[in-house]
Amino acid sequence: MDVSDTPEEPTPAKKKRRYTVKQYMVLVGAWVNLYMCIALPSSLTVIYVEFIYHLDSSRANAGLVVSLCGGMRGCAGILAGLIVNRIGAKWTIFLGSVFTSSGIFSSCFAPNVIVLCITLGAITGTGYSFINVGTFVALGDIFGKKISNLSIVITMARPLAAMTMPIIIKFLMDIYGWRSSLLLLSAFNLHICAFCIVMSPDKKKLPPIPQDVEDTSSEVDSTKPEKKPKKFFHLSVFNEKMYLVFMVLLTFLNSSYSGATTVMVDVGVGRGFGLNRTVFVLTLRALSALCSRSISAIIHRTKCISNISMLCFTGLSQGCGLLILSYSINYSYFVLGNVIIGMSGGTRNCMTPAIIMGLVGIERYASGLGLTTTMTGFGEVISGPLAGKIADISNNYQLSLFLSSMISLISASLVMLVPAVMFWRSHCQKKEETTENP
Repeated sequence: MDVSDTPEEPTPAKKKRRYTVKQYMVLVGAWVNLYMCIALPSSLTVIYVEFIYHLDSSRANAGLVVSLCGGMRGCAGILAGLIVNRIGAKWTIFLGSVFTSSGIFSSCFAPNVIVLCITLGAITGTGYSFINVGTFVALGDIFGKKISNLSIVITMARPLAAMTMPIIIKFLMDIYGWRSSLLLLSAFNLHICAFCIVMSPDKKKLPPIPQDVEDTSSEVDSTKPEKKPKKFFHLSVFNEKMYLVFMVLLTFLNSSYSGATTVMVDVGVGRGFGLNRTVFVLTLRALSALCSRSISAIIHRTKCISNISMLCFTGLSQGCGLLILSYSINYSYFVLGNVIIGMSGGTRNCMTPAIIMGLVGIERYASGLGLTTTMTGFGEVISGPLAGKIADISNNYQLSLFLSSMISLISASLVMLVPAVMFWRSHCQKKEETTENP
């Protein structure tokens, strides 16, 4: 037998890497972006008390600053979606970083609450909206349908920011005061500019043209379809009825959650729990939101519960938690109520990007996400000052928290009617078809 006739040993196939190095860098950058997007808005409830006493402000006006910062993060969602479609996700994130840093920096020199509403509320919140929408669109462009699983992991940065940043700001305020603390946060937000460099999909490299082949790339091929220009906004999202129902109910649920969390620090201080113990409760609430995301990841992978059922469950649990908070005089009940609403809010925020992607598709994802964040942002802007105004009139927060719980429970009840209505309509259509074609 000749040596040349011996069969060659098969070369082992190389294992394909799940993600490239750049994709891992994108995940780290997205995690940092979402951390910074929620860090300051969730921590303004700690500075909320400082606005009341040091700037001689009413509860309603101080709540307006907090609500504008969190609400404009959503209200500017459509504008963010338009800018993403025009200049791309990477430059939208960069623009948002400039907005947030300049808005927080100018807030250090604000003489009254009105100026804070413009700088810390409108400008900073708009910048956070650009970062938030741009980050999710960049993830959708780079990872495609994998965003359903990745969003669960990436959005864990939000509860982690809500868990750590109030403690950090409280520590900074004890040493430097609230104005200098905002100055340091302005510098922290500039780190987003560094991560936005990798927030773009890889360009497909064309194979080199051989020298003996004539280059005909300059000739126009009439058979190839022309590229359609990018749309600023896909109006077809308004034709998706399930998406519209989800958006409206999500707005009510997030508004009741935001109105309660805006005044939560003042609630704890007013009931004699002290500022340090109240800030510790905010940390527990964020920790419960972080744990709920892990549970949501398991449920999402097993697909044992539908998205509508999960949304309904989060609304009911949130309403029960707010009802406990409205009557909680004991510190243990105050902790329990915050943990419950933290878990419900964490689960709902974790589900939102994946649900929108499934309802409107990847092509209309930027428009759908922008419209949803705009609607929820308007609700957050209204809910904070409204909760403070009701507290100014009634001289306590019991009525505000009770109304928030009722809104959550009613919205969750309406969510339960959606599958029943859809089933009834499909049943009627089948009945009509059978009568027309016996």
